[in-house]
Amino acid sequence: MKDIEINEITEKDITQIIDIWYEVSLQAHDFIPSDYWRNNKDQMSDKYIPMSETYQATDGDEILGFISLLDDYLAAIFVKSEFQGKGIGSLLLNHAMNLRNTLELKVFCKNRKSIEFYKSRGFTVISEAKDNETGESELVMKWHK
Repeated sequence: MKDIEINEITEKDITQIIDIWYEVSLQAHDFIPSDYWRNNKDQMSDKYIPMSETYQATDGDEILGFISLLDDYLAAIFVKSEFQGKGIGSLLLNHAMNLRNTLELKVFCKNRKSIEFYKSRGFTVISEAKDNETGESELVMKWHK
């Protein structure tokens, strides 16, 4: 990898961002039927990503991952599978932490890898609830500067 840059996405990047979200969601959340993710692709590209403040990590022309914020809510952070464990998620999260004084997120309880990642970055669990759409338990986690 050359020099990784973090910058705000443009409209032309949305298709690639959604592809990363979809592929990584299928892998990281294999306990949720794949139809759920497929059925939400249009909503992600038409509504959620455009209304979010979204930053991408790029190496040249290649998008390696992204992070989306809605005010102080960390709505999404996804890194292409082949680039996970190489510090890209940390770069994206550090970028968001530099922009905010507090961040809150939800993560599925079965997604242990992500929970441990967030804990290692200073997030603490503040509650647990059931996600109405999937029926899966999820944690609400928060970070303060």
